[in-house]
Amino acid sequence: MGRDVRLWRLLGILVAALALTTPALAGAAQQGGAKKVNYDAVYTASNDPSGNSVIVFTRAANGTLTQRKVVATGGKGIASTAPFGFPIVDSSGSINLTPDGKLLFVVNAGDNSVSSFLVTASGPKLVSHVPSHGKLPISLTSSGDLLYVVNETSQNIFGWKFSSTGKLTPLAGSNRKLTAVTPKGKKDKVGVTAGIGFANNGGVVVVTQRGLPRTYGEIDTFVISKSGAAGPSQAVATPGIPNPFGFSASGKQIFVSNAGFVATPSGAMPNPMDPTQFNGTAATYNVSSSGKLKLVKNTSTNGRAACWLVVTKNGRWALAANTLSDSVPNTFTGKGGVSVMSIGHGGKMTLHGQGDLGGPGFPSDEALSSNDRYLYAVDPFIMGGPSHIDVFKLGSNGSITHIQTTPSTLPNGVSGAGAF
Repeated sequence: MGRDVRLWRLLGILVAALALTTPALAGAAQQGGAKKVNYDAVYTASNDPSGNSVIVFTRAANGTLTQRKVVATGGKGIASTAPFGFPIVDSSGSINLTPDGKLLFVVNAGDNSVSSFLVTASGPKLVSHVPSHGKLPISLTSSGDLLYVVNETSQNIFGWKFSSTGKLTPLAGSNRKLTAVTPKGKKDKVGVTAGIGFANNGGVVVVTQRGLPRTYGEIDTFVISKSGAAGPSQAVATPGIPNPFGFSASGKQIFVSNAGFVATPSGAMPNPMDPTQFNGTAATYNVSSSGKLKLVKNTSTNGRAACWLVVTKNGRWALAANTLSDSVPNTFTGKGGVSVMSIGHGGKMTLHGQGDLGGPGFPSDEALSSNDRYLYAVDPFIMGGPSHIDVFKLGSNGSITHIQTTPSTLPNGVSGAGAF
């Protein structure tokens, strides 16, 4: 009889324990069934004046892309931008993706706004759609919990703080005007803005200005305070680098592409067949914590209209997009569309090799996969017609191999690139 009582008591304890653990087990099962977010993706934007959208591609393990979905930004694209009136956001960095791939930021050049997205299992989810606090936002950059935009027409920068979900909060003291100086340090006319980015490990914001038809461009720096606010502009002329354009930062240096000399002013169509114009280079600058710039070296990319440039995370390689290919006879063919520059001692760049596109095109904004094994070059058909993305495989030795051209079904004005 005593034994039976003990058995019944033990059974009661087991039943009670099961009752207590069942909700936890159910919760764990439910949590385990939640969709996992796949951050391996590539993003670009339609830049449609009737309604801008993010175009999402999934990235396979071999680097190839498959278009997944299209998500509205809540803003509008723009029909054309300076300096040549092409139907794209003619800048570097009109899309920005945080290093962890979780937050995405996009400019809406047509209605002077910025959109932020949280990347979820079902794709980017719109979180904020806010004014850019200026006219014609063209480029974005993020560092830590700070986001900055540069507005081309109003010639100013503006910043926000963002939450872990991407909610944007305006940042006091972030609205600063661009400035420009001559090579002799006298006040000058602000050029055509090209891009914005953080440098010196997030302590400085940098803005590039194209100088056409001058023989020098401009680079502005803004020192960022502990609160995230920007100090006043410090402008430096860039003699011999007439049109500084896209750039990437690595440590206390920036690596800047230069589209080359252009004889016509903004608003006039250039002559892409003139061999004295559009000879691209790539320059290295040291950036101090006080925002001072020092040129290290300027090197030919052996390409024409070197407008976009990205750097691998290990700081060994820079990849410049040559929009007009590698020579006048090959203009528009895509031959030599990407130059690979090795980065040596002191940040000095040397031409290492070149990669051809999959066919004719105008390579523009670039993005590297999170593992630096693949390069994605958005290829808008700027003269009218459908667009695509060119995909390259990168070797640790600096080799570059074209592996995919996505279907030419993207909008004519497709702009910006982000990848993870």
